[in-house]
Amino acid sequence: MNVSNLPGLQIDFFIKADSPNFRPHCWPPSVDFPVVVDSDGNIISRYGDVRWDFSVWHGSNLKIYFGDGQGQGHKLSQDNANLLRQVVAWWLWGYGGVTNPTSLVFKFDTIKPLFVICSKHNISASQLSSFPDIIREIASNPTIKETHLITYLNDLMFISEEIGFTILNKKGMEVFINAIVKRDKVQTPYIPTRLWHYQVNRLKECLDDFIAHKDKIEECYRFCLEAYANNAGGKLSDAFDGLAENSPFNTARGVGKIKSGLVFYGSFSNTARSFEIDDLLKKWVNAEEGYGVRALSSYLSLIGFAGLAYILNFSLMRVEEGNRLRADCFGVEVDSLGTEIYFIRGATTKTIKDNNASWIVSPSVKIAIEALVSVASLRILSAQENPYVSLPKEFIDNPVLQCASYEPWTPNKASQNKNPFKNPRQYSESLQIWPKLFDENELRITEKDLEMANRLTNGLDPEKYAVGKVWPLAWHQLRRTGAVNMLASGIVSEFSVQYQLKHASRAMSQYYGQNYYKLKEPLNNEARSFYLREMYESIVRDLKELQADHYVSPHTEKRKQQLLSEISEKDHKQLLAAAKSGKVSYRETFLGGCANLGPPCPLGGISNISSCMGFGDEKPCKSALIDKEKLPMINQLKDVLSSQIKGVEIGTPLYESLQAQLESAERAIHVIHRS
Repeated sequence: MNVSNLPGLQIDFFIKADSPNFRPHCWPPSVDFPVVVDSDGNIISRYGDVRWDFSVWHGSNLKIYFGDGQGQGHKLSQDNANLLRQVVAWWLWGYGGVTNPTSLVFKFDTIKPLFVICSKHNISASQLSSFPDIIREIASNPTIKETHLITYLNDLMFISEEIGFTILNKKGMEVFINAIVKRDKVQTPYIPTRLWHYQVNRLKECLDDFIAHKDKIEECYRFCLEAYANNAGGKLSDAFDGLAENSPFNTARGVGKIKSGLVFYGSFSNTARSFEIDDLLKKWVNAEEGYGVRALSSYLSLIGFAGLAYILNFSLMRVEEGNRLRADCFGVEVDSLGTEIYFIRGATTKTIKDNNASWIVSPSVKIAIEALVSVASLRILSAQENPYVSLPKEFIDNPVLQCASYEPWTPNKASQNKNPFKNPRQYSESLQIWPKLFDENELRITEKDLEMANRLTNGLDPEKYAVGKVWPLAWHQLRRTGAVNMLASGIVSEFSVQYQLKHASRAMSQYYGQNYYKLKEPLNNEARSFYLREMYESIVRDLKELQADHYVSPHTEKRKQQLLSEISEKDHKQLLAAAKSGKVSYRETFLGGCANLGPPCPLGGISNISSCMGFGDEKPCKSALIDKEKLPMINQLKDVLSSQIKGVEIGTPLYESLQAQLESAERAIHVIHRS
């Protein structure tokens, strides 16, 4: 490795390019190379030391112990201690290096137990992939932080040539993930495609309606503030203790202006109609005839809820992280390859505090951000005049998107607080608070829903997840469902959702998998870990799925077994490259599954199946597997093709294409019937 290409030490401690510890002169670094140097130039720790002392960087005692010498802590063999030093050295001087010593110590503490277990079994960590039983022992160790360890091992696999060795290769990672899945008795539920699509489309419809009426809503809100200020004597701040009968929307008072200067407008519904938002409120919130101004606040709170839910559907954020987003969170970055990457910036306090982490999102998230910024900006107008609220200037200039309702017509001062962050509601609460958002009947579980949920989730509670029951929506489900959908967007067949997933799917695979260091802002490590775990789980799941009896080869059963054997024995670097570039090795097609490990099929097997089963003198693809359970769909496709071809001139390109697909469908039906 050419060490001059390494970016160098990125710890923020008066370190410059000419500092003696800025970049090693060789790889691995020599034993006497200085790792930590204080501000006076004194060497605190060298590469070959048993301990590295980061106290001068941290400001208080902070050390790591490699375990190959005297001292307290877990012992390592000399070989494993040297390998661990190389790993930590990469985290210091390599691409994506740490910027603070506490992050480095956390990573060290996460990966060292693996080296300890390898030393206990007298093997080198670089040989671990050849010992699946030891891999399973590591996965079953309760002290292992498996979520972060998955990320670190994945990253080290990618830079194995640079660092000089591999801890877990592709096959080893699959064993590790499979062991973790088996250990976890209860897995976060995957929301079945139909239900996920329903809720995300309702959220988008709600947000689209808001954007279409945004100007009118903002005008109406400001009008209401002015009306309350007028009837409070001219100052809005005097309206927050309640106006009682002087409320501008008091239906008991006559409509119009009286001598004192007070103005009454009758039912707020009249005002809503004048601003052309009456139908909008009736569609989405509990706004019946003669409804009051609180319907407007309820609607704004609904938009806040829907915006948060939409963001969580298309990112890997936790609800607590989404709840703390600010108005300036959305951004677009062009990477070194000229690709636009859409992301959200925010703060996370999970495990490692990070006030400027990024989450990759779909471009469609922009509508949610636009709606949330509008609502937050309106509510800040009220907050600035509310005498019971005292927000710091930074929260006024750059408001929290999940903004509380500070309006003078909402419950009085007892409900107000100085905390700019409100507690997020449970996702399922929306069914009671805004019953017009989701139809419970649409959320009832069907047999097909349950089959998909059980196929993608281990340990579903049969009492909660049963046919006929309403699916218990929860925030954490959106995170896992989003990861699965991003990895295999073909599972979500509706075109609109595929379109929304398209960009995020590619970007997540590329940047969460490998090239995250090309972005200016650091990606959220916990989201990366979650995505990578799901990626390896999906590979294991897909391989198992192809082994099921309902998958048959258009050639012979022997060919199926041979094909699956080839998959398991294939060069794992090739599998890895395919998976990390966003091309799932074992993917679903219209007819069943494809185990093609070569270049991507030009026809795809989704919109055109002629390459799967062949036509004329062309034989079926050797990598094709037919799913017998798809027979009804294949029959339906045959009928559609037969109908379409009748009106097409013989010999034209369209006729030839339809004829090829029709013959392919008939061949697939024949294979299913004979098996």
